Amino acid sequence: MLYRIQQFIKAITAKVSEEEKQWISQQLSKAECELFFKLKVHEQRHCIDVAKVLSANPCGNREMIRLGLLHDIGKIKYPLNPIEKGIIVLLDQLTKGKIQRMTSLKIVKCYYEHAEIGYELLKALAQYDETFLERVRRHHSQGKGDEVLESLKNADDSC
Repeated sequence: MLYRIQQFIKAITAKVSEEEKQWISQQLSKAECELFFKLKVHEQRHCIDVAKVLSANPCGNREMIRLGLLHDIGKIKYPLNPIEKGIIVLLDQLTKGKIQRMTSLKIVKCYYEHAEIGYELLKALAQYDETFLERVRRHHSQGKGDEVLESLKNADDSC
């Protein structure tokens, strides 16, 4: 529970510096940047943190950084503020995931389906191979032999 409180505080105080915006512009294409900057600031901060963890990985490369920056891009379709996100996280824990069935609610749809939505958004850009797209789609799943996906999941969970 302490982790969730820290996560909430981090979300409500999130900022992205001008230097970080420039760094993002160097990592992503113009079309990707347009999508990225549609994310709420707290989601941008999270994605930047994930990308930085991945860049420090000995196997880290530009594709891993882009994956870190874009893994939650599906959240632009149903953006949640930190309070809404906190509510859904608590409801998920209290219902042991049963709230997942209520995807007619925006808050639930964003929380559970953002990876699939992100896959579709990025696929529409036609700039990615299927491996990259599948990693976005499966970033909450176990890597099962995919070292990059496993690194993304670990970075995502730690940020």
